[in-house]
This record gives sequence, structure tokens and C-alpha cells, in this order.
Amino acid sequence: MNTLRHEINEVISSEKIQGLAFLRMNDWQWIMDKLADSFLSQGRQSLDRIWLWDSIKEPFTSYQPGNGIKELNSLLSESDSYWFIASDEDGKYWVLEGTGKAIVRVLSETRYFEYYITNKEISWLICENHHGVMVLKGSIESERDNA
Repeated sequence: MNTLRHEINEVISSEKIQGLAFLRMNDWQWIMDKLADSFLSQGRQSLDRIWLWDSIKEPFTSYQPGNGIKELNSLLSESDSYWFIASDEDGKYWVLEGTGKAIVRVLSETRYFEYYITNKEISWLICENHHGVMVLKGSIESERDNA
């Protein structure tokens, strides 16, 4: 059985997507820790959960866009670099670094999965869960309101 990581790598390779790469374990654990400390109700203990979105601290904005990829494309800069966390069904998180353009391309070419995106400062969070609900936390909420 192919993992989500394998599937994403296949798409990156076959579609020749530039600007998106997986991080090594020693390079990404601090990102997950800071994300948990900043946005999740039980901090790092929440990382044991399969669905991180279910632990996001209030207040946050949630809504169901008609097209999640189109919505995400309107929230991200094509050229800025972000942390992209792909969530496998078994609770495994794969952390990548990539541009908004590359992230949107990969999402449009893979099967549906939950994901989380944060800026390099980890001052905001975007999530799309398995219900197709978009969750925004932090300054990205006001960016959406002003778009």
C-alpha cells in the first residue's frame, strides 16, 4: 500500500512541481511543536490526536467553501513559502516546505486528504478537514475578510 508521502512524491515528480519538498524528522519536529503550542487546546499533547482540527483553540473561523482548492488559492501567495502538513488517515503527519503555487498544484493532483498550512512565523493556520470544512486561525482570518 502506498503512503500519502509516496503519493505526494509521485505527483511532485510526474507533474514536475518545483518548490515543494518533504522535511527530515530533525527538521520538522519543532514546527509541529510550535504549531501545537500556538494553536491547539492541549498544546503538544494534542499531537497524539488523529484530527488536529478538533483541538484548535477558540476563537477561529470555520466555513465550507464550494471549492477548497480555489479558496486556498485565494488565501496563499503563489510565491511565498509555507509549512504544509499532510495528514494521513492513521494520524501520521508529513511536513513539507513549499510555495503556495506548489501546494495548490499538489492538492489539485492528489486524492483528498486533510491538511494544515502555516506561514513561516507560525502566526496563523489554515486547515481543511475531511468534511470539507476550512478552518482559519490567527491573522489569516483578517486577510480572508479583506480579500
